[in-house]
Amino acid sequence: MIAHLNTALTWRGGEQQTAYLIQGLVNKKIPQLLICQPDSELEKRITSIPKFPIKIRGEWDITAIKKIIEVIDENKVSLIHAHTAHAHSVGLLIKFFRPELKLVVSRRVDFSIAKNFFSKLKYTSDRVDQFLAVSNTIRNILVRDGVNPEKVVTVYSGIDLKLKKKTKPFHLRKEFGIGKAELVIGNIAALVDHKDQKTLIKSISLLSSRIKCKLLIVGEGELEEELKQLVSDLRLESKVCFTGFRKDVDDILSILDVFVMSSKEEGLGTSVLDAMAFGLPVVITKGGGLVEMIEHEKGGLISDIKDSVRLAENLTRVLEDKQLRLEFGKYNLEAVKRFSFDNTIEKTIKVYQSLTT
Repeated sequence: MIAHLNTALTWRGGEQQTAYLIQGLVNKKIPQLLICQPDSELEKRITSIPKFPIKIRGEWDITAIKKIIEVIDENKVSLIHAHTAHAHSVGLLIKFFRPELKLVVSRRVDFSIAKNFFSKLKYTSDRVDQFLAVSNTIRNILVRDGVNPEKVVTVYSGIDLKLKKKTKPFHLRKEFGIGKAELVIGNIAALVDHKDQKTLIKSISLLSSRIKCKLLIVGEGELEEELKQLVSDLRLESKVCFTGFRKDVDDILSILDVFVMSSKEEGLGTSVLDAMAFGLPVVITKGGGLVEMIEHEKGGLISDIKDSVRLAENLTRVLEDKQLRLEFGKYNLEAVKRFSFDNTIEKTIKVYQSLTT
């Protein structure tokens, strides 16, 4: 029995990937259960396996640890898969009481391990049996920071290619105020510092007036007001539209001509994979794992991080060349197949089997 341990309340990329993994394992008849925060989005959305909502107030919540151990014992769990940093810590404490359990930890961010003693201990402890890095970039960072390379395997966070179907949501062009002659650039990401929409907005200000386009920034986050102020300061209100959080992401992808990510850091960035699956050309920066998805001059164009000038040049080149957009998009439709979620499931199952058989 596999126990998925997730301590997050919000519905971000990591929680979505956890949900996809659970469903994929269900399809493969893998017995599993979910331990998560009460009233979390993950608890609400997962209906296919047993759920145990347990309030976890922190990494040292011994009361919660005891309740989780009761669930583990009653359900004869043999392996814990921790999907967040806090879950990683909780998993280590559980193994203190149940050392026979196997502990797998997913790592989705390309930040270096913190220098403090506890963080070092978390990542170098023998109690973690396997780390799953969602990109080679993350794997390299973990190994560089002292994690045993034999304990780190790259398992890309894939997407379900069967669910990607283009629609014709003409109403969205009207909703977002997109003119008939305007090309549409899309950025789908949380509005936080490492996604660096500031550089992206600055690059839009550098585009020639002859290019008729609109940038859709899809998402929400702590920098929303600051980014809107930057748009106002640069007088780009007619060029940039903040859509807020949207559930109709596939419809939005269907109206895009170009997808762009300007991140300074990025574990992988599955929104890029979604764009590739829709046959879109992609313009990115060299932020973390982004460059593992897009091949320069084949599926898109790549610039250095925080380089608004080069980003503007790359956007200009793609926006002005319809044939190039078609060629890049066609290439991405094939390239994205190696990031199929079927591959994610198979590689994850192999890790489980290597630890439990």
